[in-house]
Amino acid sequence: MVSIYVIGAGVTGLSFAASLGHAKVLEGSSRLGGKAASYGIDTPVGKFTFDVGGHWFHYQNVPEVLQLLEGLPLQRHTRQAFVYLEGKWFDFPLQQSYKKHEDRRFVNQINRELIAIKEKEADRGGRFQNYLDMLLRSYGPTLFEYFFRDYNRKMFGVSDLAQIQVSQYEQIRNVRTDKNTAGYNSYFYYPQSPLGAQAIPEHLANHACIQFNSQVQSIHLHNRTITINDQTVPWDTVISTMPLPKLISMLDGADSQIASLSRHLQASRGFILNLGVKKNPLHANKSWIYVSEMKYCCYRIGFYSNVQSSMAPEGYSSIYVECSPLFFKDEQEALSLRPRVIKDLISIGIIEDERDIVTMKPIYLEHNYCLPDDRITSRLRGYLQQHNIYSIGRYGSWHWSSQHEDMKQAIDLAKELKLTKRSFKAVSN
Repeated sequence: MVSIYVIGAGVTGLSFAASLGHAKVLEGSSRLGGKAASYGIDTPVGKFTFDVGGHWFHYQNVPEVLQLLEGLPLQRHTRQAFVYLEGKWFDFPLQQSYKKHEDRRFVNQINRELIAIKEKEADRGGRFQNYLDMLLRSYGPTLFEYFFRDYNRKMFGVSDLAQIQVSQYEQIRNVRTDKNTAGYNSYFYYPQSPLGAQAIPEHLANHACIQFNSQVQSIHLHNRTITINDQTVPWDTVISTMPLPKLISMLDGADSQIASLSRHLQASRGFILNLGVKKNPLHANKSWIYVSEMKYCCYRIGFYSNVQSSMAPEGYSSIYVECSPLFFKDEQEALSLRPRVIKDLISIGIIEDERDIVTMKPIYLEHNYCLPDDRITSRLRGYLQQHNIYSIGRYGSWHWSSQHEDMKQAIDLAKELKLTKRSFKAVSN
């Protein structure tokens, strides 16, 4: 029997297992979902349900993904996103709503810059030197300084945006000015279920063999064995969704240069504060809010219960607040931000005072946004594939991506491996 192991029972790992139909999924914790998990908290006013941040499903015409989710009720929602800046509310994306600004000189300056960008784009082409270059050449210096510079600094936790490479997904997320569209996420899907985003991995798990509380300790390249909870067993193929540097650190027998390269990969940390709060009129008709000003430690605020009403009791809202890693260096500093987050929410108007908060749940993420480095990741993943190890998903590939893109990657890999003669002869048995 061919031994195929999938490390991680998140959306990517479960999508691969469901597509292949013959693999063991190793999950280190006692529950599935990974960063797409949800959880409920009972309170005196009722039950609140939270995700690990906003996990909206941005389906982008990938029929294979919807086929994998067949039977799971998904409701389509029109994005209702806003930018909160200098006490004003703008529709998102800002590069299309800036004309509502009351300063006509400001508006006219942006108009001139966008016209100049469009004229130069044909000559320059679409390749960018780095993230800073992409933002300036997409939006111009005025919009960049007004919103895009500080928002992206806060989100990535990087002061110098020129240090960030541009991946294909980043170009998708940053809508170009010459396209009159509402952006890549103008609508999104979410499960019609009180489970929240957890409903997606729960559905995928129906087609997978999962071993919970299975800690992978090491993967031996030369004798093709894997050690799980102090038990060593043979493997033919490994599919990993864990962070790429962590996977490399587990390899026994890897080239020293590979281990050294992996240590150069960088990612931002994440801090999400989930809150059950008393509803107020400002919550209405909002999916999420972008907050770029540096005086606020958060960069995005979202409303679970505006998308799925069962995630909060009547008269209350279930919300999340994503905080910038520029304001903390480790978990202890992140947790200490809670009073400041509450102060920010009061200032913006999300709550009137601290008494509006019914429950609060902080989540610290050691890895949040991966800072892409295609030169390193392509070499690392190529080396792994030579040994029949495939590193996939947002953290396995070390890139920015949405759920549907990670699922598509998993589905495509399963199809590819089914066709090979190397190690899947027993799949059809």
